[in-house]
Amino acid sequence: MTFQHIGWFYLIVPLLAALVALRFWRRHYWGHSLVEHLAPRLGNPNPLFRLPAILEGLAVVFLLVALLGPVYPFVLNRIERGGLQIMFVVDLSQSMEENMQRGVPPPRPQPSPTQPGAVIRPGSKMEAVKASAIEFVRKRPGDAIGVVVFSNNAYLVTPATFDHESLGDYLQMVSTQTLINEGFTGIGEGLYMASNYFRFSKTQKERDRRTKGQVIVLFSDGDYNYGRDPMKEIEKSRYDGTRVYFIGVSLEQGASQQIRDAVPSTGGKFFDVTDPRHLEEAFAEINRLEKGRFYATELVRHQPAYFIFALLSFLALTARMAINAIPHFVEIS
Repeated sequence: MTFQHIGWFYLIVPLLAALVALRFWRRHYWGHSLVEHLAPRLGNPNPLFRLPAILEGLAVVFLLVALLGPVYPFVLNRIERGGLQIMFVVDLSQSMEENMQRGVPPPRPQPSPTQPGAVIRPGSKMEAVKASAIEFVRKRPGDAIGVVVFSNNAYLVTPATFDHESLGDYLQMVSTQTLINEGFTGIGEGLYMASNYFRFSKTQKERDRRTKGQVIVLFSDGDYNYGRDPMKEIEKSRYDGTRVYFIGVSLEQGASQQIRDAVPSTGGKFFDVTDPRHLEEAFAEINRLEKGRFYATELVRHQPAYFIFALLSFLALTARMAINAIPHFVEIS
């Protein structure tokens, strides 16, 4: 815990010291000298009689601490959100650089404006997916959205986040060059990574029940040929209550047929996308999903904690006033 207004300490402490000294001086000024001679007969006062003064002092100390502006430097708050928790699972195989429309020559590469040394292919499957995904994210301000990419293996690019500006930057940076040394299509790996993220982000109590509002949007242009069995991962998603949407980007006839047939069991749908317009229509339909509720962890910097000490000060003053009902504590002056 740190303090934001430490300057109050140097102003109030001398003032309190002066008030204590004044009270001590007034007590001895009005006290009669015979009191000292009677002290041996009367004995020391019961320590409980000092309770009102102790409570008054505690109230002042707690109030001083509250004025110093105590804050917690970093706090993780678990908050309930309305909306969806969406994970984009993107295929980064080299075929995603091809033109979306079959029979059209691959687009010529151009320098990327966001990544020095990198290239983009306008009109390619990858660029169409990224452009449509970024537009979809812009329309979903209340959703937490993340990105998983896969080829031989799957990698979490960004967890589900409400920072959509940074998410857009990550989507722009994703390309087939990211996993250039991997050449297979591990759709099951991508689904596993997204589902595992959802389970990891939930508490133990939530893991034991189905959770609404979790969606996986899978993008691929081929059949799986490596890694985990995607059918088992789809079944796990169905059990967890996660809807899986499969956007087939210019798929060959019959490719990933089992996945096409399985995703409706999760409450999702398969979209056969052959041009950017169809891709936008697929996103528009997903955009019509009903909202769910989920829990997210939010990092809060400098969370105020003054109310704790203000409450303690109030309780001390309340206790001081309450003991006035006890005859032994009534001050007669």
